[in-house]
Amino acid sequence: MGGNLLNLLKRHVKALRQDPAHRVAKAVPATLSLVNPTLEKFDDTFTRVAGGSAPTFPFATAMDYYVWASSHKVVKDIKVPFLAINAADDPVVREAPMDGAGNGLVVMVLTHAGGHLGWFEAGQGHWEVNRWYKKPVLEWLQLAGEDVIYDGNTKGPPLYVHENGFLKEEGRDELGCKEIEGGGIIDGSAGEEGMLQGLW
Repeated sequence: MGGNLLNLLKRHVKALRQDPAHRVAKAVPATLSLVNPTLEKFDDTFTRVAGGSAPTFPFATAMDYYVWASSHKVVKDIKVPFLAINAADDPVVREAPMDGAGNGLVVMVLTHAGGHLGWFEAGQGHWEVNRWYKKPVLEWLQLAGEDVIYDGNTKGPPLYVHENGFLKEEGRDELGCKEIEGGGIIDGSAGEEGMLQGLW
């Protein structure tokens, strides 16, 4: 995985270096010098620095980043029916709360193998490879959409529109969404702080 991320970085190196004073651009040279990096080495060199917006990023170490990014701490707070599929051999997800952290809306699935977002299986044709998870995810969505009665009474934090036009959740200024008039692709290299993380 580290090698794949390094190759991805190499494909976007021009955009990442546009502002030489930016912390992302400053992390590029050390990352390009890596040879066959592990995922943790790549994350320790690049992701912990350039993986998101300030003030959350940069982190002191990749391990600090992993602790911050781990979803197992927030499973208990999920307020809608939720399916989580994890693989026991995932090099990224190191802890999966199989009890759903006591949250009755959460169903946790653990496969023996699959890596990180893997779960490949042979297809019908010669050399055809399919993603295994499509079927259980579609079955779950059908179940949740047609068979689960959800009264919607659980309320989350209030939403508000930030001055930059993003709809955000109170207390979560680092996350948000915004409808772009006419649609289109967001150019992450335009220099907006935090937009470069969209490359990952």
